[in-house]
Amino acid sequence: MKKIYLSFFVLIGLAAQAQHAKYPIYLRGDLGISNVKTNGGKGNSTIALGIGAETFLTLKKGQDVNLSLNPNLSYLHTGYENTGGGRVKVNYLSLGLPVCLFLGNNGESIGLFFGAGPFVNIATSGKFRNSSIDNYKTMSFGNGSADNRKSIDAGFILKSGLRIKKANMGLQYNIGTTNLIPKDRITTGSFIKSRNFLFYISYLLGK
Repeated sequence: MKKIYLSFFVLIGLAAQAQHAKYPIYLRGDLGISNVKTNGGKGNSTIALGIGAETFLTLKKGQDVNLSLNPNLSYLHTGYENTGGGRVKVNYLSLGLPVCLFLGNNGESIGLFFGAGPFVNIATSGKFRNSSIDNYKTMSFGNGSADNRKSIDAGFILKSGLRIKKANMGLQYNIGTTNLIPKDRITTGSFIKSRNFLFYISYLLGK
């Protein structure tokens, strides 16, 4: 609950800042599916949810095509279910830095954009249960033998979207390349890597 309150106040601050910012600030929401890829196959998908902000910083401007850096910061809820009935839920502070090719006027008109680039997720909390009848237990993050997951997840983003005046909407695929198993718990060939497929909408704050 404290993290929800903190996110709320951060968004209020962003809205106030947007009134005076020289660059656009968009309030963003994410909804999609979350899963993992492991050495034993895929888990079962669960819902992914996110809320945050993004902006577009022009790198190269043309008449009909623009190249922009698209930093975005979100509070992202992820999870998956393994074949034994256990469930894992992890909340991340997620930073993405894709570069987007924008086809159209990079202002408030209609246009398409496509992007790719890196992301980093920092775990803020998590819980797991081993079966459908077990109570959830708090996850420990680190690289030791007693930890459940690494605290840092990283990989790359593929995204596409449509801008209609002050709104952006589209699809984003976050492909984790980090092995989330703590270093001291890795056995030969074992790995867990994140997969998150998101539908997002963002709306311009301020003018």
